[in-house]
Amino acid sequence: MSGTKRFPMRLLAMLLMGLGCSSPKPVEGVWRPGPGEDANHIPGPIQNFGPFDSYADALKAACPLILSKPNATVGYLQDLNPELAARTATEYCAWLYYTPEHKYELSMLTDLSRPDDVLANRKTCVLPTFVDDTRYAQGELKYIFALHNHPFGSKFSPMDLHFIENKASIHDWEVETRNGKVKLAIIAFFSKSKNPESPTCDGFYQYVPSTREFMTWTQTGGHWDRTDYGIIRWIDDKTYKIEGR
Repeated sequence: MSGTKRFPMRLLAMLLMGLGCSSPKPVEGVWRPGPGEDANHIPGPIQNFGPFDSYADALKAACPLILSKPNATVGYLQDLNPELAARTATEYCAWLYYTPEHKYELSMLTDLSRPDDVLANRKTCVLPTFVDDTRYAQGELKYIFALHNHPFGSKFSPMDLHFIENKASIHDWEVETRNGKVKLAIIAFFSKSKNPESPTCDGFYQYVPSTREFMTWTQTGGHWDRTDYGIIRWIDDKTYKIEGR
């Protein structure tokens, strides 16, 4: 195959095995609704994660967790074989939410795409509107961040922004926590790693619908640095631009 001479053949074989028409194999921590399950309620919390006292600590743990899932980052493959990268890339998404115990929890992940996105080979992840945490009544949970990964490390798509804006019509735009107010946002983790077996958490994009702020957080030496891009302005339903503040 052109462009794959230096690509590890074992990893290439693993990727190719996932391209068949059979149902996707189960992935630890990833939920796919079965017959009779409500696709609009994702179970939570995910096992072996948290709870956390701050959303910052929860994000630090969620980033490597999500990026470690199969084909969650394919930037290393894009230059070698862009077609294979596009076919294997997978988005995973989850809710970071706040409980009555003043803790931050993560729902299970899901990797489901809309049927038309699958046919068009678009990489998306359909995050259910609600978290089903059986310890609490539905109205007791507060939704903080919609988390997902961007396999190619790209910025937000119009679909991403529309998603969180639509969820903001259902969930609170701002949540009161023990540590102060937190604004609802969508976050996209990315990795610049060239090692698919050990992807690094290099940062994430963040969009806050209540203020329309778009920013990037990058990690260097264990510290997070924020870069403000500006304010999202819609040109039409499928196009936006970023204006300086």
